[in-house]
Amino acid sequence: MRLPLSRLTLLLGLGLLPSAAAADLSGVKTYLGGKLDTQLAGTRALSAAADGYYALAKSANFDYKVLAKNPQTRTALQAARAGWSKASPAYEDIEGIVAGVEALSAFDVILDAGTSAADGGEDVVPFDLKLPNGKTLAKPGNLFGVNEGTLWGTVGAYSSGVAFDVNGNGKMDFGDQLPDANVLKTAAAELNRQSLELQKAANAWKPSREDVFGALVGNVPTVGPVFFEDWKSSPFVIGSKSVRKDFVVISRMSDLSGNVSSWRAMYRGLSPDVKAKNAALDTQIQSGLNELALYVGKLVGREQSRRYTPEQAEQLQREAQNRATVITGRITQAAALLGVEVE
Repeated sequence: MRLPLSRLTLLLGLGLLPSAAAADLSGVKTYLGGKLDTQLAGTRALSAAADGYYALAKSANFDYKVLAKNPQTRTALQAARAGWSKASPAYEDIEGIVAGVEALSAFDVILDAGTSAADGGEDVVPFDLKLPNGKTLAKPGNLFGVNEGTLWGTVGAYSSGVAFDVNGNGKMDFGDQLPDANVLKTAAAELNRQSLELQKAANAWKPSREDVFGALVGNVPTVGPVFFEDWKSSPFVIGSKSVRKDFVVISRMSDLSGNVSSWRAMYRGLSPDVKAKNAALDTQIQSGLNELALYVGKLVGREQSRRYTPEQAEQLQREAQNRATVITGRITQAAALLGVEVE
């Protein structure tokens, strides 16, 4: 997740900065490439399972009550959910890089951060989804969100309306319904295609100090206004009162943990140069990022056995944002020491 690109451009001048002598940022690309491999393994599995589910639905003449009686249906849907659940966290582990680097940032809108035409805003997705049945979903929102809303039934228009015990536990749980096969097939295929396009762009990307400092200064401040704000309105905090359609399967605290991992990976590439200029500042930045990772990790762990109240979530947000603000200030100071302008 990132601040709007127009705001980042205003604040950072990404792409307009003079080139500085590059640090050894090969580790950033290695980290990015490894996570993308995992993401693509998940999107391929999701797309293959969605194709299988579509074939089953077609053989039932798209009669979802008939489809519900086919034992292969559960297998296909479980595989599709597993693919999404593998790909989404892998993307969160690199989102801080993708969203913050101008050459890659369009993919964050497409994959994870973009809104639908109906919701509006600065980051409406640039694509439509043309379904096999001839219908078109015009600018439906980001692809991880569309797939989530389809697989777990949080978007009624993407559901068949037929109840189905997806996990086979003998009771009806959250998301137990049959998705619209046309939507799932198309959304899954497009998620996989765009993930492949991101991989191509990432392979071509040559990291610079400006890229990495800009991504850090642009993304670290989103801890509170993006991740915690989403979390506070989700079932992970307010339970059944939540009306969110996305970020409901995996907690935004888990997503934030993944993003912090990407920030730490980026700073590792810059650290030797910062240390050479100011060892104490380098230690402060690394400690700040490590402590933020531990802070968020504890929240993720505690979520397994408890739910925070909205009041507690507000307090946690303030503390996390204070940490992020301090880290951002120090990273900006480090950039200035190295002659990289990020204002």
